[in-house]
Amino acid sequence: MNARSSLRSVAVIGGGPVALVSAVALKQALPDTEVTLIPAPVPDDALADRFPLALPAVHDVLARIGMPPELLLARGVARARYASAFADWSRDGTEWMVGDDAAATLAQGRLPALWLRARAARERVPPFHALVPACVAAAAGIADPRVEPALHLDPARMGQALTSIGRQAGVRFAGTPIDADLTIDASGPARLLTGDRAFEDWRDAVPCDHVAFSPTETDPGTCDRYVATAQGWRATWPGVRVEAEGTGIAIASGRLSEPFAGRVVALGDAAVQAGPLGRIGFTLALGQLALLLELLPERDPEPLLQAEYNRRAGLQADRMRDFLGLHYHGGGRTQGPFWHRLREASRPPSLDQLLAQFARRGQVVPADEELVQRDAWTAMLLGQGMRPERPDPIALSVAPAEAARLLNDLAARLAALDYSA
Repeated sequence: MNARSSLRSVAVIGGGPVALVSAVALKQALPDTEVTLIPAPVPDDALADRFPLALPAVHDVLARIGMPPELLLARGVARARYASAFADWSRDGTEWMVGDDAAATLAQGRLPALWLRARAARERVPPFHALVPACVAAAAGIADPRVEPALHLDPARMGQALTSIGRQAGVRFAGTPIDADLTIDASGPARLLTGDRAFEDWRDAVPCDHVAFSPTETDPGTCDRYVATAQGWRATWPGVRVEAEGTGIAIASGRLSEPFAGRVVALGDAAVQAGPLGRIGFTLALGQLALLLELLPERDPEPLLQAEYNRRAGLQADRMRDFLGLHYHGGGRTQGPFWHRLREASRPPSLDQLLAQFARRGQVVPADEELVQRDAWTAMLLGQGMRPERPDPIALSVAPAEAARLLNDLAARLAALDYSA
């Protein structure tokens, strides 16, 4: 960056973890720049701030500001989430799980391909999630040090920790807006500075337009639990019962077409409202923050840099939209008014292409700006009941009985916490 035009001042507007982590990260990246946090109310629909969860793909962003996962877990700022379980969400009603870490591996070929090979021949094999260490740990209610979990963050404790780190780093806390070289709008869906920008509607792809939250004493442990209903779905998170069935807080899922324009960048729910499913919002906010730190602007806005940021942030958000959309459009549950309406909903071309590729070949093609484990896509599609038309050529070299033996042996070793080959 050209020192003659480096940023002299940055203002961050917001009142939750997204604003705080942005201010701290920018101050640490720009120690000679004045960074000011201007508090703003946290709206009810600011899900990234109210229910922050960080997937493993963005743990390095937290580690960079002095909040590595092991420290957050040790100090009670975070608790581990290993997986999510889905009931009444498949074609035959069988429960399935998606892990937050990668699946195990087999030297004889790709794991999903071998699983499909054995299943097609009616060999007896475990469910796919029994081959994912994170799912095994979650189902057993144990903490496995070899699994990198997602971090369910306590927003109050996170806020206290970030405020302390910010003050030590030199972040200023002010009560009124200031004129800055760069301003971060982290005010949530209120979009106090970016409300007039073009907004891309995701309601067809991610059809959750209302959600209600209520406290509960039920503790799901390290596994979020979802149950599909005729009118939508319900979930249990740590300390919270969730109902996405047409009442409660209005949710307008979608994203800004250009989160970075002029001297203002929208981050978090101000840029992308992904809805409650999966608690994805904070992960997206950290992914956007990482992009901003990588493409750190100068004092005078650079159109090419802004265009690159918007392109990559858009790819990141749209890929997450497709991941969430697969929960609804992946061929799982079909019964009930909510699910019937999905038949008439239009889907993004990228989601249609992903579904078509998996239906033909059983593969999920990697994408740029990915924040979700590739195995999570496969686990979700297989769990809902989708089966590809063509077998994997590599798996054809393994006899179905041998594939079943390998899979059952792997599942037994995972259940015994033995990952040796």
